[in-house]
Amino acid sequence: MAVAASWSVGILIASAIAALGGLSWLLYTAHQEEKHFPLRECSPQEAYGETLWRMIFVYWLVYCGARGLQIAVPLEGTELGQMCKITALLALLLTASSLLCLPLHYWQARQGQQQLN
Repeated sequence: MAVAASWSVGILIASAIAALGGLSWLLYTAHQEEKHFPLRECSPQEAYGETLWRMIFVYWLVYCGARGLQIAVPLEGTELGQMCKITALLALLLTASSLLCLPLHYWQARQGQQQLN
């Protein structure tokens, strides 16, 4: 049981680091684009897609933080433990819904481009 628990903790830490890296990469590229093209306006589709990516990474970081707190500190039966469980559940649901919205957004944007052409 301890091996499985340490394996899942390792995956949780690795995914949190990956999400932090993805979020920092998104913020860095946005900063570089703004620095090189200060007057460029992005389309609503681009802004929405970028916002979805940011939401995915941020919600996953919140999930990893809440789950990590549950694992690191024995909070079972306390109010803080219940809040961590609810936070983790909501963050997981928000991550999943954002992940589902992303391909739908790209599909809708492609449909809009095809209608314009």
